Amino acid sequence: MSQSKKLHSTVVCLQADKVLLVRKDAPEWSLPGGIIDPGETQLEAARRELLEETGLQLTDAQFLGHSVLEWEEHWLYRMNVPTPINLRPSHEIVECRWFSASELEQVTIQPTNAELLRREGFLVAKCSRPQSD
Repeated sequence: MSQSKKLHSTVVCLQADKVLLVRKDAPEWSLPGGIIDPGETQLEAARRELLEETGLQLTDAQFLGHSVLEWEEHWLYRMNVPTPINLRPSHEIVECRWFSASELEQVTIQPTNAELLRREGFLVAKCSRPQSD
């Protein structure tokens, strides 16, 4: 019997060629988003998670697609944030930060989120975790 995949709504927020990542009390960064609650649409979950984690309202969301990964499924949305906004980490999030493409290569990104960023062209295809000798 196969285990069911966790269903997620995930948001790629862009501002001046930078991507918004959030971090829980752990070293890995991730895209804003989370598990879709029962009875909630994918867009509703994306809207709720973005607001809970960053204080941002999801506006003019563009649906990028549905990605099926090994243990998770993600409905991916993109939102452009045209002007600087004061982010408010909340819920379980301890930090929100904008990353340039070169900065994305320097941090540890949650593996499934790194795969989503690779699929959308924000990361080059390489391991998202620092390699140890």
